[in-house]
Amino acid sequence: MLSTVQATDLRRRVREVLDQVQTRREPVVVRTYDTPQAVLIPYEDFEAYQEWQTRRRERAAWLAELRAIAADVSARAALSDAQAAALIDEAAPLGDEGLVAKGETRVR
Repeated sequence: MLSTVQATDLRRRVREVLDQVQTRREPVVVRTYDTPQAVLIPYEDFEAYQEWQTRRRERAAWLAELRAIAADVSARAALSDAQAAALIDEAAPLGDEGLVAKGETRVR
């Protein structure tokens, strides 16, 4: 069961509550007027939470990049034959060196 403590009681028993959090490795909800205000957790759990948040942000950025790539691929797939020919004509004079300089590659 999740332990709770009133903020006023926490002031009087801070060492006892912190020991409980650390030894039992259970969170303690701090309440003011029966409204949850904060949760005390072991520091190791907090570190793990921060690592999880970092991985979550990295995954979100990676997924956003994949979605942008997918949208770009979809847009290019919807090119008409005339638009595709125009892109080929635009790229052809650049040769391989020009494409590499622009950050593009040619599929062979």
